[in-house]
Amino acid sequence: GQRIVKAYLMLAADINPVEAQKQLDSSIGKFEQNLSKLFTFAANDKIRNELEKVENLWMQFRVTALSKTHEKTASKFLRDGEELLQLSQNVVDKITESSGIKGAKIIDISGRQRMLSQRISKYYIAYYYGLRTPQIIKSFNQAVQEYESALKQLMKHKENTSEINAKLKKVNSQWTFSKVGIKNFPKGKELVPFIISVTTESMLVKMHEITKLYAKLLNKKMK
Repeated sequence: GQRIVKAYLMLAADINPVEAQKQLDSSIGKFEQNLSKLFTFAANDKIRNELEKVENLWMQFRVTALSKTHEKTASKFLRDGEELLQLSQNVVDKITESSGIKGAKIIDISGRQRMLSQRISKYYIAYYYGLRTPQIIKSFNQAVQEYESALKQLMKHKENTSEINAKLKKVNSQWTFSKVGIKNFPKGKELVPFIISVTTESMLVKMHEITKLYAKLLNKKMK
């Protein structure tokens, strides 16, 4: 959901529009696929109830995402994205609760970094676009702090393989580079939305690979 809002705002602000449209289309497709899969494998009614809440909001959210970008809809779309994130997190929590798998925490932290990279980019671009509320600045700073803290935690994780460490090192380098642009936030004249959108997208891809490696580690332990 975060990537959809970010891509929508990139289109609205005319930042790398061809890439933004590609990201928007692929993210909508992925969200639909994941939602459908979760319904198929929902283990109990609690999970199904939470999924129905996600689906109800998703129907309206998708209509806006596929409509022409507009300044009047951008602010509400941002708020709806927050609600969709919260509802989706409720589903994840219920699934984790019902699975009873221990050791999945590191996978959650790693997976959450994907969302946070898009969240950072989303708020940065929202501010650049002109949505300059104290809440936007507060949420941006919070996402930056959470990302930084979790990255340190992942890099210190005792069970990291050499492959995971090498990939985390690359993410850390990109994060260090991103912070050069982030430190100017929220000074409007010095914002670099194109650079932030490119580096956070690359961080997302790398964190996706790392999350899969953590899942592989957990599978080995369970055998």
